[in-house]
Amino acid sequence: MNVLDTTLPRSTDSIGTARRLVNQHTHALSAKQRDDAVLMVSELVTNAVVHGIGTISLRIDTNENALRVEVSDEGNLAIAPSPTLGGHGGWGLRVVDQLADDWGVREGSTKVWFRIHRPPQAQRS
Repeated sequence: MNVLDTTLPRSTDSIGTARRLVNQHTHALSAKQRDDAVLMVSELVTNAVVHGIGTISLRIDTNENALRVEVSDEGNLAIAPSPTLGGHGGWGLRVVDQLADDWGVREGSTKVWFRIHRPPQAQRS
């Protein structure tokens, strides 16, 4: 198991930092899975920057079977509105829902997580 726990300032610069960190810690994933993970962490950190309070926590947990990423901030959980056609907001969690193998929100917190299972050939090495 390989775990990275870090905090990021509530700044737009943190979006790029989170993307780089996920990219650096996902070598065992396929290229598409890595791209998906980078996109999903970008969406979650963007939500924390725009809607959150205080610092942002990022946890990247890799093991032989999966990648799990969790993003949280110091604010209270607010459910994002459903996206509307032509709208500019509300798409982040929809993206995560479509790309992640599993995802969720820790009840009573602002911790949103997603999981991507490693491809079988990567699990055997």
